[in-house]
Formats: sequence, structure tokens, C-alpha cells
Amino acid sequence: MSMSVLRRMALASAALLLGCSVAQPGLAPRSGAPIQSQSAQNAQTGFNTRAQMEHSANFEPTFQNSFISQRRLAQTGNTVVKVAYSNPDQVAQLNSLGMDVWMVTKKYVLGQVNEEVFTRLQNSRMRFEMISPQRGMSALNTFDPKYHTYDEMLAKLRGVAGKFPQIASLHDIGDTWEKTKGKANRDLWAIHINGKGVAEQKPGIVFMGNHHARELATVEIPLMLIDLLTENYGKDPEITRLVDTRDIWIIPMVNPDGHIEAEKGANWRKNRHVHTGAIGTDLNRNYGFQWGGGGASTSPSSDTYRGEGAFSEPETVAIRDFVLGHQNLKVLMSYHSFSNLILWPWGYTKQRVNNPKLVEMGNTLGKLTGYVPQQAADLYVCSGTTDDWSFGQLGIMSFTTEMGSWNDGFDPPYSKVADFWKENRPAALYLIEQAGSFK
Repeated sequence: MSMSVLRRMALASAALLLGCSVAQPGLAPRSGAPIQSQSAQNAQTGFNTRAQMEHSANFEPTFQNSFISQRRLAQTGNTVVKVAYSNPDQVAQLNSLGMDVWMVTKKYVLGQVNEEVFTRLQNSRMRFEMISPQRGMSALNTFDPKYHTYDEMLAKLRGVAGKFPQIASLHDIGDTWEKTKGKANRDLWAIHINGKGVAEQKPGIVFMGNHHARELATVEIPLMLIDLLTENYGKDPEITRLVDTRDIWIIPMVNPDGHIEAEKGANWRKNRHVHTGAIGTDLNRNYGFQWGGGGASTSPSSDTYRGEGAFSEPETVAIRDFVLGHQNLKVLMSYHSFSNLILWPWGYTKQRVNNPKLVEMGNTLGKLTGYVPQQAADLYVCSGTTDDWSFGQLGIMSFTTEMGSWNDGFDPPYSKVADFWKENRPAALYLIEQAGSFK
């Protein structure tokens, strides 16, 4: 890097928080300019970002402006619908009902339902419309070959550890469900990045991707962060300072078994735990803090199935044990898609979180990315989430990023990843910096 990324970012963040208009190329707006480059459509409508447009009251989601219009369609037994709602509690009810919620706008809940849930919607008083051209028809996912498969990700991580042994090491932090049953040989892998000094004596941060298998770009952003930190150590003074003064962990793929299904083109969210009559547990409903509450299904056939008990899955146990084993962790970021949102606890309740610093950081992340920042439960109530557990149980400043739009979906062409990285790079560096502000 030829410029000091962190210095520019810090100035930009301060200017945004203070209401100043300081020009910082690529990281913050000039006075009256957008945070990120906007499309011609956004310019015409007056919205600075696609996130602002899609979360406005005037946004009307249709088949034509959705990602599924760009995918192969098939009779899958699932139907993409938009459900009008007037009460936020209805959103959580739809989630608990078994609807695979993809996005929540000001007026609609967008997502996919199977035949059973479709019938329930018909029998309810809720007004809904099909986005799918036909009932039972949905989009098949596309796995752009430029995305990393599990094997390619592991090879890359091994390559990084081999190329930068002075600052990077690779760690197996746990098994997948299929490995515990002898069905496969996959693990959860973490890269540890640490420069000078004793890692345990520094403030720590962990980044995670791919709790949900089909959310392909959430593997790539952590991998790009690894490259940024390792390739610029000793070259860029701010990157070098961060690596020398922070304990940084990156786990690009929390759900390897599920990702294998996504690599095949499956619209797969959960892990691969075989239950009676259904497969998979939603890993982001399986954490132990407030497990079993609202917004998590009790049905194994649901995409939001919470599991048979808190931490019933080896993948969430691996994350739990990793986090508990690193008591210097101060900040956690979990990448998801899609919705262009920055979320923070609580997810299990609409009660306001009593932590001004957490909210301040979340709002700054929103400004840096151009995404809409909000408490997670303002989207919909859901329980057993990563963030609620790490913040509620351990006090770690915890966030979720939902990257991508209604037009991107879960499996956008790999060419879109460059845009996501431009949006999320300053935010990632901001969080690494912020980790040092906690004792």
C-alpha cells in the first residue's frame, strides 16, 4: 500500500461522527457525496447507496429486480414470496413458522417457503404475493468457479502460513458434523495473524464467515482480509502496527459440510446433521445464549431449525471452545449475506442493548460500508445467534455484516466480490483498530 489506510479511515470516521466534511479518497464521502459509488438508478432516485434504496418505503421488490431472475429456475417445491406486514412481530412469526427469510424491507418480508408453509400462508390473514413465476418454482444457486471451494480455501490458508510463517499460522479448531460421523474429513480452520510480542497479551479480534453455506461471498471477504494483512506487513506502516499490536484470528468457513452442498449448486443454508426425516441445523440459531427463543424453528425441515439443544452441533461447539480459549478477544465480526446491513445485539429481544459503545461502533460500521446499521431484533427477533452469545455471555463487542442486495442474492457472480471488499475493507480495519480501545 502506498497510503496509510488506517490514518485515512480514522479521519473519515471522526469526520462522519462529528458531522464534518473531510475528503478521504475511497473511504469516506466528500461533503454531499455518497459513501460508496452508486448506480445510475440510485443517482436518479436520490439514494446514496443501494442499501438505502432497498430499505426505503418506496422499494417494490419484484421478480424482475431480484437475483432469481438471473438464475436457472426449477421445480424445487419451494416458492419465493413477498409477505406484507404491519407489525414487526409478524416477521419473527414467519421465521418461526419455517419461512426462509431472505430480506426484510419497510413493507415486505422476502423469502422462500415450502408447500407446507405456503398452505399456512394461504390460510392466514397475511397478504402475500408470489415472486416465483409459478408455485413450487425457485432459483437454483450458481457456484461461480472463481469462488473458493473448501479444498481450495484450505490450500490457500496453508499457502499463506507457509509464505508468511513469521506472522501467520494455521490452526484446526474443530470438526464438522460429517467428520464426527465418519462421512467426510473436514475441519474448521483458523488463521492466526500476529507480529511482534506475545499474542495473548494483546487485544484480540476474530472474523468469521460462512455460518450459512450458500452465502458464498462471506468466505471471500475473510480471505481477502488475510491477504491484506499478510502481504502488507512490513510494507504499510499502519498494517504493520496493527499486526504488531493486535491478536488477529480469521475463520473463513464455519460450515464446511454445508458449503460442499453449495459448491454443487444447492440452495443450502444449514449444516449436514441428519435428523429424523430432515437434514441440517441452522448454526446461527444453535448458540447457547437465549437458545430456543423466538425466531428459531423447532422443525428439522425448516431452514431456521435451532437444533436438538444449545450447542448440539460440532461446528458451534468448535466456535464456542475457540472463543472461550482466547480470553483476550474484544471484538467479533460474523459475515453473512444478503441485505446490506450492519447488525448488533440483541437479536433475541427488541429491548434496547445497554451499551452505547457497541451502538456507536455499529453506526460507524454503517457509515464506512454504506450499509444500514441497526439492532438485530429490529430486522426480526431471532434467538441462539453468534452475536447474542459472544456479547451476552462474554461481553465481546459483536457484529454481523449482511453484504449484498436483493439483486445480488446469496450467490452473485464472483465479479461482485470486489465491490463487497471495497465496502468492507475499511470497516474491518476499523474494528481491528477498535479492539485496542478495550482493556
